[in-house]
Amino acid sequence: MTDKIFQEKVGAVALTIVPTQKYKSNKIVFKFRAPLERATVTKRSLLSILLETNSKKYPTQTAFRKQLADLYGANFYTTTAKKGNEHVLTVIFDMIDGQYVSDGSEILKDAFAFMEEALFHPNATNGAFDAETLTREKENLKSSLESIYDDKIRFASKRLVEEMFKNDEYRYGSAGVLEDIDAITPEDLYDYYLQFIAEDAVEIFICGDVTKEEVTPLIEKMAFSERPDRKGVFFTKEAPKEVRIIHEKQAINQGKLVLGYQTDTLFGDNDFVSLQLGNGLLGGFANSKIFINVREKASLAYYASSRIDSFKGFMLISAGIDEVNYEQALTIIQEQITAMKQGDFTTEELNQTKEMLINQLLETNDQAQGLIELVYNNVLREANLDLDNWIEKIKATTKEEVIAAINKIKPDTIYFLSKGGEELHGKNHI
Repeated sequence: MTDKIFQEKVGAVALTIVPTQKYKSNKIVFKFRAPLERATVTKRSLLSILLETNSKKYPTQTAFRKQLADLYGANFYTTTAKKGNEHVLTVIFDMIDGQYVSDGSEILKDAFAFMEEALFHPNATNGAFDAETLTREKENLKSSLESIYDDKIRFASKRLVEEMFKNDEYRYGSAGVLEDIDAITPEDLYDYYLQFIAEDAVEIFICGDVTKEEVTPLIEKMAFSERPDRKGVFFTKEAPKEVRIIHEKQAINQGKLVLGYQTDTLFGDNDFVSLQLGNGLLGGFANSKIFINVREKASLAYYASSRIDSFKGFMLISAGIDEVNYEQALTIIQEQITAMKQGDFTTEELNQTKEMLINQLLETNDQAQGLIELVYNNVLREANLDLDNWIEKIKATTKEEVIAAINKIKPDTIYFLSKGGEELHGKNHI
């Protein structure tokens, strides 16, 4: 069961406890948040890698991982993500609940001691990160960013976002900018680390069978300095008056078509759930209009789907097609959007989509990380969309509300990646 969520400020840190006895493990999640900027995004990405690699006390990966193994096989890792124009560096410690192991009474304290070591005592000397470690991880980050080029589905979506938000910091990926890696020195990165640990907004989430009395003293011992409260900045982009069409060519066998729309709707907005259902009907599930009409009936696409970004307010529609089918596939996709805007879907189809969305939410929230991410989304947007409320809103949403939400979406950009046969003249706009 999940009890009432506990939230309070502990010094400079916003603490949230999600008490539950569903699991035999406890998950501790630190969310470090700063504005998304090119000047810092690659440094933050490298920093996230270094924090999970070694530390001053455990200067090798072997020593670092051995300490985790000694903590009953705990798992420690980091991720980076974008939430609108906020960059979020997440540090996760996953550990067994002490009551399920012998001599486990100190494991929570030991977990926080390890995290304090990793966060506040990185592997640095004389104002510089360990050069050997940084050189290795810079190469790893390069390889990771370069691999996007080989994954044409990801590459096409990345290019669409870069074009849609070409005058917005959102165009930068959360993992950083490939061209900026080489210039970052051990000294540069350590200087930024000091800024990061002193200025980032810090939110801590703990999911498991724990109490505030156990956790609060452990957080108070951590050396987080005071910093101003900074709320997240979230805003949508207005669609252009004229749709932009970008056609690029590479030596590929299958064309990648990506359409970008502005939705003018963010997580927690009154019509957010209605838009979710509209997206589900349009291209979010296997019963959706795009999947059935573009892939199944017309056999034009190897894959076809849509998704929404609920912190930047846009929708992406993606399809893998033969380039000779570009015009036909684009026309059919447009027809499905027009049909949705005109309410061309049945109550049965809406109810089926509601069931699938509810099942998707239940699956996501059946894991501790899913519970934490949902709470974090509500914290960022100051929303009240917990699981129960979300499900109730889904059930209560009417067909008219879905139609109204879909009618808000406006076309922005078409991106097509092909091997370059016949020229595409951009006559077909969304």
